[in-house]
Amino acid sequence: MKSTGFPPLVRTLIYERAAGRCERCDEWASDVELHHRRPRGAGGSRRDDTNVPSNGVALCAACHRTVESHRSKAFDDGWLVRQSQSPKDIPVYRRGEWVLLDDEGFMRFVEVEAS
Repeated sequence: MKSTGFPPLVRTLIYERAAGRCERCDEWASDVELHHRRPRGAGGSRRDDTNVPSNGVALCAACHRTVESHRSKAFDDGWLVRQSQSPKDIPVYRRGEWVLLDDEGFMRFVEVEAS
C-alpha cells in the first residue's frame, strides 16, 4: 500500500524551510503540523507530486484549523490548491509575502496582482 504522508526527507525539508515557525502567522510553534496544500483526498494521494515539499507547509495548530475551516480564503491565499493544479505553480501568502515553493525545500518571492 502506498504511503499517504510526507516521507522523512520531505518532512525535514519542510521543517527546515519553516525554521521553527508557522509558515502562515510566523509565530514560534514547537509542534507545527504538516499540511498538504493540495489535499490527498479525491484521488490526490495517488499522484506523484502529492508528498513533495511544494505541496507541504508547516502550520501551527490554530492556523491549520483556520485553513481547513475557511477553505475559500485558503484557496485564495494558496494554502489550498485545486486537484487540477501543481502546488509548485501556485503562490502561497507565507508570512505576509507571496512565494512559490519548490520541491527542493526552497522558495522564491513573487509579485501577485490583487484580484
